[in-house]
Amino acid sequence: MKKFIRVLLILLCCCFTVLFAYSSYRLYNIVREYKFAEKKYTQLSSQYVSSPSDPSSPAEASASGEQSTAALAERSPIAVNFSLLQEQNSDVVAWLYSPGTPINYPIVHGSDNDHYLNYFIDGSYTGSGTPFIDFLCAGDFTNQNTVIYGHHMQDGSMFASLSKYRNASYYEEHPYMYLNTPTQNYKIEIFAGYLTEADSDSYFFDFSEESDYLAFLQRMQANSNFPSSVELGPDDRIVTLSTCSYEYFDARYVVQGKLVPIR
Repeated sequence: MKKFIRVLLILLCCCFTVLFAYSSYRLYNIVREYKFAEKKYTQLSSQYVSSPSDPSSPAEASASGEQSTAALAERSPIAVNFSLLQEQNSDVVAWLYSPGTPINYPIVHGSDNDHYLNYFIDGSYTGSGTPFIDFLCAGDFTNQNTVIYGHHMQDGSMFASLSKYRNASYYEEHPYMYLNTPTQNYKIEIFAGYLTEADSDSYFFDFSEESDYLAFLQRMQANSNFPSSVELGPDDRIVTLSTCSYEYFDARYVVQGKLVPIR
């Protein structure tokens, strides 16, 4: 009997050792992948994004468009060199920046909603993926609602910080983001954040009737975890930023904002 117990203990020790080694290996790979993605995006930002303080810089010049000479009151805090960025990947259509948060990423528009779940813009594999516009939407933000997806990474990167909008205090600290495109820069005035299903009407992007669109906007604001004073009208275009949430199967947390043209 003692011999049996001794053998059993040895087997259990072996099992725990193997399990520990496997778990450590998995954890090491996850951490390494997070670090890899962080390094890639940091390099990308330092290479293609700059301060707009110098109007003659290539990044500032590439962000100019027909409205760049208009007397717009506000200026984007970043300038993006889209000419060089699109040489690397023509799917890049915008850059999303949220001051004081990890969100500082290129936005792509591909031919499906699968590829950029696991790939960086240079074609290398990354579990973090690249934030992307729903392929059914236009890539130039001309839809009434442009839907952008991003992963909810456990290290807080990508779109994980969206779920912090559950708290009104977080909204008060981060009431807007910035979206730069090759032809126009925008301030995103955030007006709603809430939990929803992956197939909810939050993802509708075009409405044939003005009344339907206005009713949609009112529903979105009514769903919000925080109150906002953003005024919405039938001519406004919005973005819906979507990430996974884990309260139930196929849960999503979305943050919605109005696109306001700026310099």
